[in-house]
Amino acid sequence: MLRLGRMTDYAVMVMGHMAHHHGELRTTSDVVLSTGLPAPTVSKLLHRLAELELLTAVRGRNGGYRMDRPATDISVAEIISGFEGPVALTDCLPAGGGLCDFEDRCRVGGRWVVVAEAVQRVLDDLTLADMLVHAPRGAGGSAGTGDRVPVSGPMEIGP
Repeated sequence: MLRLGRMTDYAVMVMGHMAHHHGELRTTSDVVLSTGLPAPTVSKLLHRLAELELLTAVRGRNGGYRMDRPATDISVAEIISGFEGPVALTDCLPAGGGLCDFEDRCRVGGRWVVVAEAVQRVLDDLTLADMLVHAPRGAGGSAGTGDRVPVSGPMEIGP
């Protein structure tokens, strides 16, 4: 089964919270209260998201974290790869290390590249804003049914 790590899942959750407060300075405590995640976890996540330049860290007494980019400009792939690394579905793919003892006898190995590229394309095309469109009521903090994520341009969702 393909499964993201817990920290990656939480990172997307934190980014969803930050998207609802786009451009606003948020403290670790704000994010903890809104998400219900433990403070040490939130602190690690915010620090890593700032290292990835998905958030801006502001130091000092009145510091915190701010999301400056619109949610439509942040791909889910950026968040996932920042925590998980590149998509590596099997060991025979370059991202998986390219090590397989059976590569010379395998008749399906070459097709995994197609699958990995399709998964990567979906993650590249899926934005944080897309993830928030169908979020359950109350998800990401104080968001209600009438709240909207800041969008920098037209956004099309669905078939």
